[in-house]
Amino acid sequence: MARTNRRAAAFGLGVLLVAGCVIPAAGAAQPATGDPLRIVPPESLFCIKINNLSATLGQMDQFLTGLAPFGVSMLVQSQFAKVLGSPDPNSINMSGDFAVFGPLPGGETPDLKRIGILIPVTDYQKFVTSNPNVTPPDAQGLSKIGPEGQQWLIAVNAGSHALLTTPAGQQTLAEMKSWMPRGTTSLAQRLSAEEAKRAAGSRVWAYANVQTVSKMFGPMIQAKMQQAKEAFKQMQQQGAPIVGQPDAMVDLYTSLLNTLMQETQSVSLSLDPTPTAIRAAFLASAVPDSGMAKTLSAEGSQPQQQANLLGYLENGAIMNLVATPSPAFVKATSMRRVELFTKMLGQALSPEDVARVKKLATDATDAFAGPSAMSLLPELKSKPPIGVKQVSVLRDRQKYNSVLDEAVKMMSEPAFTSLFQKFGVKLQVDLKRNAETYKDTPIDAAHVAFQAADANAPQGQALAMMFGGGLDLRMAVVNNLLLTTVSAEPQKAIQALIDQAKAGSTQAPSEVQAAAQLLPEAKQAELFGTYNYARAIQMAMAFMPITTKKNAKNRSRSTSITR
Repeated sequence: MARTNRRAAAFGLGVLLVAGCVIPAAGAAQPATGDPLRIVPPESLFCIKINNLSATLGQMDQFLTGLAPFGVSMLVQSQFAKVLGSPDPNSINMSGDFAVFGPLPGGETPDLKRIGILIPVTDYQKFVTSNPNVTPPDAQGLSKIGPEGQQWLIAVNAGSHALLTTPAGQQTLAEMKSWMPRGTTSLAQRLSAEEAKRAAGSRVWAYANVQTVSKMFGPMIQAKMQQAKEAFKQMQQQGAPIVGQPDAMVDLYTSLLNTLMQETQSVSLSLDPTPTAIRAAFLASAVPDSGMAKTLSAEGSQPQQQANLLGYLENGAIMNLVATPSPAFVKATSMRRVELFTKMLGQALSPEDVARVKKLATDATDAFAGPSAMSLLPELKSKPPIGVKQVSVLRDRQKYNSVLDEAVKMMSEPAFTSLFQKFGVKLQVDLKRNAETYKDTPIDAAHVAFQAADANAPQGQALAMMFGGGLDLRMAVVNNLLLTTVSAEPQKAIQALIDQAKAGSTQAPSEVQAAAQLLPEAKQAELFGTYNYARAIQMAMAFMPITTKKNAKNRSRSTSITR
């Protein structure tokens, strides 16, 4: 145990840089030191860059005020002192850019134990001579870092930075001159112009090369999926309660994972916080000429003018969303989903049924103009404990009606019911047109019931406890708006939405207004929304078929997102 603690203490510097400093200062000045991405190899699996560490720590402390008993600055400062043996980290540019990446080059196979930590220094020679726990460079230029007997970090001069790693990467550091990127062979030069701008301008930037992930771990992931498949089959043969057919489920997820890994080039996350909020942006880059690339570059995929739908959102919602994608983008993504869906199902559907699904998807996108608003609402005393309120702009009412009828018809046919049963679920959809009228507005009623294939099995009983008798939907059209509700009180919910639509769009609720103020570009975004973690947890607890005690006090933060 003592050995493990010594390792943790020595490597704590890297951990704090990665995990403890993910919330940097907004508007921090650009550091004078060199860009660490010019040192990071282009084929790196991942890279995390933190701009201006001192400002980052200050902002982190402000954000955590009242949430944590002490600030992160104190932790990082004490960790530096413990590792370097100096209260003030001598010759370290605390206003510079730090980076963590991996794996380091070298070795017969990539090893994530060989992680590199780049620390900006003002003078490397002073760094190794003025910090007591840093040994002078040996014949290979390597210095050990840490208290006596706990020297689990090794450093080498990398120009504007000190490059640190664990003993697993010692040989790589000794050979650094042969692999350290130069010119166009660094991650900085490999990034697209847009990604490079995000890396330089964001306070924290995290990057993962999905193609490298696929090469390094693809075969292992495939092997693990097959092992899971065999394990599920054995459990099922032994009478374990498993919903559906394990082969079908594992094959479904394997196919989806393969497609994502083959068509995604890289993903990145940038964070730009203030003392009271965090702005996060996620970016996925597609492999050129892949299906994903063609979908994302659909012609005419500029967002539409946002319809005045914010007023239909709700205070108290678990999640609020307003989407305003272009028709071309909606059609491209819809067809892509159908292609992936049918590919994952293999031979489960006939070519004729696949063609019907594709036509249905095309007609559905033609029926709608694109903009829509949706609120996911907690109905904690109901089964299921959720409600939905959605408003969508209709382009073709007649086509919408035919799509709805065809979708319900398909779900009742043997080819599709057997498909759901293959995954362990019995699904039944009942639709009644013009079930009632409210203020001269016809209302359609639908009931969606689903249960486990074996309703008497433990998993079937749990599903019944969670979802009860199923979902009650109500649908109505007012002017060019399709109104949809899911609620334990369906009549009350749809009538309230009809009243709101007839009165015209109202002012956005206060929670939505507060979130929009944090995002100046919200009105131009294709997707804008809010998400409340505390309410989501309450809903998850209500779904669980066990008795739980409510917390007497809940504290929540809301997060705003854009696409």
